[in-house]
Amino acid sequence: MAEGSAAPRFSIGRFSENELVLFDEHKQESWIIYPPRSLYDFLPVRRHSKNITLVEHHPWAPFTLTRDHQLRAQDACLVHGLACPANEAVQAAVDLGFDPFA
Repeated sequence: MAEGSAAPRFSIGRFSENELVLFDEHKQESWIIYPPRSLYDFLPVRRHSKNITLVEHHPWAPFTLTRDHQLRAQDACLVHGLACPANEAVQAAVDLGFDPFA
């Protein structure tokens, strides 16, 4: 690693056409990115439309609920906008060559 460069925040848990799972060991949480092309049976009830990227935030602490973030490329998170913490996971996905919006 070059001097002055930080270690990557996320490690890859799974990289497939349907999802990207990113682990943040330091914060003890996972981010699961389901792009619009993902056709899992459980997704239609969790996203408002077929062009939504669903980002699931999963803290590792016991009894902590997961939280869905719905994103569109043109709007960012539909609830949190550009301030959404899911944006960092989406940027990491892009940096890894995973298209979160296709």
